Amino acid sequence: MLKFKIFKKKMYKLIQLEIHLTDHCNLNCNKCGHYANFVDKEIFTDIKQHIQDINELSKKIYYYYIKLMGGEPLLHPDIVQFIIATRKAYPRSRISIVSNGILLPKMGDDFWKAVVDNNIVIELSKYPILGNKFSELLDLIDDKKAILGQIALKKRFYDKLNVNGTSDKFKSFKSCNSYFVNQLWHSKLYTCMACYREYYNNKFKTQIVLPTGVDIYKASAKEIYEKLNKPNDGCRFCNTQSVEYLWSQYNPKTN
Repeated sequence: MLKFKIFKKKMYKLIQLEIHLTDHCNLNCNKCGHYANFVDKEIFTDIKQHIQDINELSKKIYYYYIKLMGGEPLLHPDIVQFIIATRKAYPRSRISIVSNGILLPKMGDDFWKAVVDNNIVIELSKYPILGNKFSELLDLIDDKKAILGQIALKKRFYDKLNVNGTSDKFKSFKSCNSYFVNQLWHSKLYTCMACYREYYNNKFKTQIVLPTGVDIYKASAKEIYEKLNKPNDGCRFCNTQSVEYLWSQYNPKTN
């Protein structure tokens, strides 16, 4: 099952790219798929490094969808620069900000101008903790004439982690619904968000194997294609079926 199409001039087209602006978050969700609940300090992506990375990547790979997220992306003080730099590198891609929306009412005019001028989509994750305030966020987006995209209802989270690493990596990869959602993290591309299990390892002193990262500066477009489009040892730590959990905030004493 291929997720890439080869085009002329050695340019490859991939489906979706996610970029953390922050690894930390202002919510503390149990079973967070990006493991932000185990990030115990502020971790901001460097804007200068992002500009270099996104420009390098755009020379080799075209993404249909790019999501600026986290963690919680609105926490980053340089979010406007991330918006402008990403749009400049990918002028035709659909670019969105994925947020829980809590900080939207506090965002300045420069943020909203960048969102509108660069045709950025606002995608919201609706958590039970927001209650009736969520409708106010929708009104705000409408008032600012920004584009409202997908609203993800976060009543439940799903966990596929197999801490023992006993899964068949080929079956795990084939059944994965995230294998086409690549992550750009520390100048490397990863098949999926399992790369952030580094924070799980740090928290619980485990040695879960992470997906293999591909250095975007050293690898050619073809090498990126070949490495990301096949299982790696990190897939052994994912079950083929997810376990469902009702949304709750992480409590180290009970979770």
